Amino acid sequence: MPEADSVDVATEQWAAACPRLDVSPGEVLARVQRLAQLIDEAQTRRLRRRTGLVVNNLGDFDVLRALRRVGPPYALTPTRLRQAMLVSGAGLSGRLKRLEKDGWITRAASPDDGRSSLVRLTPEGVADLDRDLEDHYAFESDLLRSLDLDRRGRMADDLRTLLLDFEKRF
Repeated sequence: MPEADSVDVATEQWAAACPRLDVSPGEVLARVQRLAQLIDEAQTRRLRRRTGLVVNNLGDFDVLRALRRVGPPYALTPTRLRQAMLVSGAGLSGRLKRLEKDGWITRAASPDDGRSSLVRLTPEGVADLDRDLEDHYAFESDLLRSLDLDRRGRMADDLRTLLLDFEKRF
């Protein structure tokens, strides 16, 4: 039997406390939640240690990555930006204000719709981000070092199935 993790311990406790209760969904969901928490903490620590990157908040970094990956001119409306983000869009206006103040982004009226604004990554922001991206994805690869490429692929497929269902339902 593999080494027990914190979810195994909780599952055993539930089995003893409430033997008729089916807590098996928690064996997946609790692990996903705990992994998300640990990944967030590890990435935040990494961002705070980086000397070249002044962003020390995973949510802010996610805004920058979302703008960078759409390609030139590295711009999205706030609505599109919220949809493109991998982390919660909560507090987006505060993030945008902070990133604008720090020189990462600019905001201007959208040329296509005067009621909307356009958030654009500055040229300096693109350059700073590009200097860090290779290291960042190497760091993410290291987070997954216990999984070989085949297991990563299977896990990505399984998580995609679950995520597609959640995105349709919620």
